[in-house]
Amino acid sequence: MVTWYRLLDNAKNSLEVVAIARDYLATWTPDEISRLPPAVRPGKLRDESDVEDLHSRLVDEYRDTAATGAALDALQRITTFMVRSTLRLAELAEPKPTGEPGSPKQKSAASRREH
Repeated sequence: MVTWYRLLDNAKNSLEVVAIARDYLATWTPDEISRLPPAVRPGKLRDESDVEDLHSRLVDEYRDTAATGAALDALQRITTFMVRSTLRLAELAEPKPTGEPGSPKQKSAASRREH
């Protein structure tokens, strides 16, 4: 069984995250997609900005939804996945601490000593 969240956690770059999100959406049947409000039905995911745009639209829709039953379940599943995808993109965009002078790790250590 594919564990989509594990795949996201193991993604090494943004291209992998986009590919995983694209593959996840490809598993949705036309019936499942039709349960989503038209404004948040996914289109093509070409890059991380497409992932972030879909995430934003889904969160807005979820916050204001009056959906119930299967429609709510579909909205929750896709929103949860896209939130996780966007979080992984943010993690991958963060600079990695290297221990080098001026790196995030060094700066934070220096900040603590100054205060």
